[in-house]
Amino acid sequence: MASDSVSQSSQSPVTKIMTFHPTKEEFRDFNRYIAYMESQGAHRAGMAKVVPPKDWKPRRTYDDIDDLVIPAPIQQVVTGQSGLFTQYNIQKKPMTVREFRKTANTD
Repeated sequence: MASDSVSQSSQSPVTKIMTFHPTKEEFRDFNRYIAYMESQGAHRAGMAKVVPPKDWKPRRTYDDIDDLVIPAPIQQVVTGQSGLFTQYNIQKKPMTVREFRKTANTD
């Protein structure tokens, strides 16, 4: 696999945030690359940095993802005051990106 590196997290000296540099070929099958990253221990920190190949270009628009299904969307509910807060993560039923956008943009 392409090169990867490890850097210290500013939040905890024990947590290591890994940085990955996939090749163009590896980047094509991103789910497989994620599995590789996890096999290297990237999931232990809860996040990782992925630097795309130099010739990679992002999508011009995201108009074609409205029917994509989010299998387990999470609703976050935060309560508290004066510096003491509790966050609840509530897993919702599967929904499309269109439904998620509508829910996210309502009060």
